Amino acid sequence: MLERGRLFGTIFSLRTDLALSRSSKRLRGQRGNMIILILAILMGVLMLLLAFSLSYVRMLGSNSEQKTAIEAAALAAARDLGRIVIEDPNFGFISISDAAPSAPNTKADDGFALPVTSINTLLATIRLDMIIANHLGDTTMTTLAETDYTNAMSAKDFLVGALQQAMLPGGGGASLRDVDGNSVSPYQAAEDAYRQNVVRIAGGNSRMVNGSMKLTLGCLSTPAITATVAPTPASMAAIGSSQVMQGNYVSYIDVPFNGKSFVFAGIGKDVKLVDQKVFTPSPGGVPYAIPTIVKAEADHMIASAGSGGTNIVHAVACAQPATVVDPRPAPGALTLSFLSGRIPEFGMPQNLFTDPQLASDTLKIKTSMGGDSPGGGTLTPTTIPPYGGSMPMSQGISTGMYDWLRRAGTKPNVSAVMNFMTTSFRPGITDTVGGVNVYTWNENGSIRYVQIPNVTTRNVVVSHLQGFGEGANTFTSTNGSGYDMTATDECRQPGRMRGGQHAGEPLVDAIVQAAAGLPGTNIASTEDDFGSDIAGLPLLLLLVLVPSGLFVYGTQRRSKLARQIAAFIMLAGTCASTLGMLTACGGGGSPPPVVVTTTVTGGRVPRTTYTANGIVVDISFKKK
Repeated sequence: MLERGRLFGTIFSLRTDLALSRSSKRLRGQRGNMIILILAILMGVLMLLLAFSLSYVRMLGSNSEQKTAIEAAALAAARDLGRIVIEDPNFGFISISDAAPSAPNTKADDGFALPVTSINTLLATIRLDMIIANHLGDTTMTTLAETDYTNAMSAKDFLVGALQQAMLPGGGGASLRDVDGNSVSPYQAAEDAYRQNVVRIAGGNSRMVNGSMKLTLGCLSTPAITATVAPTPASMAAIGSSQVMQGNYVSYIDVPFNGKSFVFAGIGKDVKLVDQKVFTPSPGGVPYAIPTIVKAEADHMIASAGSGGTNIVHAVACAQPATVVDPRPAPGALTLSFLSGRIPEFGMPQNLFTDPQLASDTLKIKTSMGGDSPGGGTLTPTTIPPYGGSMPMSQGISTGMYDWLRRAGTKPNVSAVMNFMTTSFRPGITDTVGGVNVYTWNENGSIRYVQIPNVTTRNVVVSHLQGFGEGANTFTSTNGSGYDMTATDECRQPGRMRGGQHAGEPLVDAIVQAAAGLPGTNIASTEDDFGSDIAGLPLLLLLVLVPSGLFVYGTQRRSKLARQIAAFIMLAGTCASTLGMLTACGGGGSPPPVVVTTTVTGGRVPRTTYTANGIVVDISFKKK
């Protein structure tokens, strides 16, 4: 019985062990399958993460690619925008940028090139001329400046229309050209720049959506510095601290004067990107604005990795155009000629503007028809708006003064002009010796004055379609003599549309050429007096005598310190002199404005009176 029980227990134990062994094997199999499943899931997740990572990296690369491309597009459009030139009947060639007279597509009938004036330069010139007229109390000059302002507003509107046209697909091409006669198409330039700057990623699966490029012109909501200088000195500029930055006007802020608004466009010294957050179609708080800021937009298609789908990303960039500032190195000369000697009533330029007899006597207005006179043209009676066929002599003198100022652009220093009016004529012209007083502009806006005595005749050519006046009556002086007065204005009407053969540019004049090689006196600002051409002589002597004396003293006394000081002073003087020389050597009835679409063939022919002063205005008195 006992043996059976043991046998039964052994059998039960064996069966139990066998069952447990089978269960353990099944459990180990299930665990193995679970590990395989987990590994499979992990591999799938890893593949998904890898695919996502590749897509994300491609997306980042494409976004960077698109950002670079849209910025290149905006810059290209802004650069081309500055090349567009229009032709205005009152001012000649106008653009966003100045240009010196050297391009073939701006030639006048005489074969020489004409300058291009930036719209900002034009506005700044008119504002400066208004300021000077106000300080002089000259109503004639004020009227002329206000007329220029009215014409500038029309020119501004026409230029903006041309710029807006250029923003459209196909808006440029043959219809818009630059100073060299090349076609201008900012829209096409933007598209080309975008495509050229796309970095092909993933086999070329990233590109601009065709036809998605959009260009918009606007302004800046935050004022920025322009390349246009404000008047000097600052105390006479009629300008607040918020309207100027580093001596230049700021954009999209009204800088009014005498009831006229002046809002300067966003045009800098360099083409540059601007933050799209400050782009606005039209700034608030100003009566008008000239939109020059280019906003470029485009859609960029990016192919998704593995899925066959695409993502469309919209990108935006903004850019501001630039101007090449024309330094106007030789704007031209004003000459006051007393060919029969000194006239007691006229001791300084101001006397010509205020003399009661000149204010009451009449100046008959003529022009030269058929060419220059002498030289084939004929002096013919004409009218000059708003005066008609005649004006008081004093008004004719004011008109000549205004045209001489206008030629200088933004260069004139207001205080220097005031001092010019009250600077006495030099004593070389006497009761018996005639001569000419020649006035030209220095680079810093001061006025250079040269007197040439022993000149008894003036052969001033009257430029084709420009102004000439002769007194209807004899000017009777207190010295008992009578004088004939004539006035010649070569630059009354700028531009080739109404300005004749030379388009209102200065003409070469022998007296002006002679004055350029003679010593003169600088009529400077009261706040920054530069003195005469030989004002530096005492300083030069000081720089020579003092170190020389120290050197001799050091040699005699065997003083090394004295010799070192002498050498230092001479070295400093040499450097200063060299720097000074380098600085000195630096550099109604009217037709509508038109877009420049023609191309004038031929080479570049710079106008000689751009770098060497020609005659702008001559006022002459000679005994009968």
